[in-house]
Amino acid sequence: MSEFIKKNIKKEEVVYGSKGQNWSKEFIEYMNFIVSHKEYTGMPDAIKNDGKIQWEAPSNRSSGQYQFTHNKRKSWWIKKAKEIGIDPESNQWISKTAKIIHPTGEKPCKKCGRTMKLAYVYPKKILINRLIKIYKDKYIFDQNEPINLIFERIITDYGKEVLKEINFLLSSKSITIPSFENTDSFLIWLENHYLKTESSLLSPGAMSNAPDRFDGFHSFNKCCRGKADKGRSKENLSKYVTDRRVFEFWSDGDWIAADKLMGIIRSEMKFENSADGGVGSPTADHIGPLSLGFRHMPKFRLLSQSANSAKNNRMSFDDVLYLRELEKSIPVTSWYAKSLWDLRKESVRNEENALRISKMLRDNQRLAMRILSTLFEKYQIPFLIYLLNLDYANYDNNFLNLRIDNYVTVYDKVLKKERSTKYSIEQKIRRIRVGLSALENYISKENRHYQNDFDEEVKNVVYKSEELLNSSNNNYQKFKIELKKIIFEKDNKNLESDLKKIIPNLEEKKLEDFEAVKQLLKSSMDKIAKKIASQWGSERYVRD
Repeated sequence: MSEFIKKNIKKEEVVYGSKGQNWSKEFIEYMNFIVSHKEYTGMPDAIKNDGKIQWEAPSNRSSGQYQFTHNKRKSWWIKKAKEIGIDPESNQWISKTAKIIHPTGEKPCKKCGRTMKLAYVYPKKILINRLIKIYKDKYIFDQNEPINLIFERIITDYGKEVLKEINFLLSSKSITIPSFENTDSFLIWLENHYLKTESSLLSPGAMSNAPDRFDGFHSFNKCCRGKADKGRSKENLSKYVTDRRVFEFWSDGDWIAADKLMGIIRSEMKFENSADGGVGSPTADHIGPLSLGFRHMPKFRLLSQSANSAKNNRMSFDDVLYLRELEKSIPVTSWYAKSLWDLRKESVRNEENALRISKMLRDNQRLAMRILSTLFEKYQIPFLIYLLNLDYANYDNNFLNLRIDNYVTVYDKVLKKERSTKYSIEQKIRRIRVGLSALENYISKENRHYQNDFDEEVKNVVYKSEELLNSSNNNYQKFKIELKKIIFEKDNKNLESDLKKIIPNLEEKKLEDFEAVKQLLKSSMDKIAKKIASQWGSERYVRD
């Protein structure tokens, strides 16, 4: 330990966290060891002015002397990665760097002091279940015990017989299990090959968390993280679902409430029956597909995984009937799909008609994406963000008397509670990032379904929208330039942190012009809808 640390770090000064939670003595000793280790030389703001270790550097600090420590430490990790030959542009570069430079490959838990390995050696629940299926009467399996030690115990009792079960126990899509002559060769393979592949059946003792934590790993180990970290509790994690397609298709609707209900279906309705009679846990079917322009709303039908996948972007006659009835109480379409849906929903009288309107709505959705992607090319980012309905992330949702009726989710009321958390900001940032990325991809990919007979309409509405937006006040123009720099800067490594800084300004930039431009787009989609609807009997939509 360095002399500076010895002189300036008193254990009693760092025994308590910011919320008064006891830290284990093992973790405090570990902090002192890591801070003074040569591998972490030059870590920014390692020791604060009061002589205490600055172990945590969260990205959401908005003020103070150490406001920019997170960004400075990220730069340190980039430099360290390059030093050891890891490309900072590669996948999972920062977690790989943290593992390689770690001096011991294991760390104690901040809460209980239990030391666990950083490598992927601990069995996930699916592997534990496989073990129980074969050895259920013989052992108690602990997810915090390394898998190699588990096998050593079993081999002691069963010997070579264990080898017959290896393929069933350890098989996964990415790993092929070889045959083994004896148990020694199996244990060697397990240690030197299987564990190093980071199998999907295994998890590490602590997840990577650089640059938020000094050593690059979560302070709470696997043993305590679900209890000590409220946001990572088993209950909360099981309800965490984000449907990326909502962002990609620019769907309207309360995406936060809908995502939460999807999570509840996955975690709490595993034993409900699916409408199609399929086996396995049910999945949440949107009824009105997002890819056709329907809203992401907290209303789902339970379908088996296979039936939901097979449905894809097609509606059945029953789907159309249900949506027509549902919209008597709530809107079911996104702004760009409403006109076409209204024009042709009553024309659907059978399964073929349902397929026909599905094809029409798909064309309509692509044209809406063409308009939005053109506005993206014109750098009208503030207006596009306005269309993403970020405000929903300001609230948490609970469903009063949630139940299943005829395979569909039903509840008496959605109870909303205002929230202001780091996670809500992260949700907003993700929606911005994925939504804008979808527009960029739409531009870059040649669309085989391109319909050039709508070119003039697209050009006209984009021109009128630009004219109105470009005449907005100076504050808007400055904000547009700021966002342009953030979004279009090549290889912006600080994209998320830059977006976090401008999130608070988004509410202030909701100009009246935004709603006026949205009405322009709606009027344009009205014209497009009439033209598509007039082709009800055309070969494009009637063909099989």
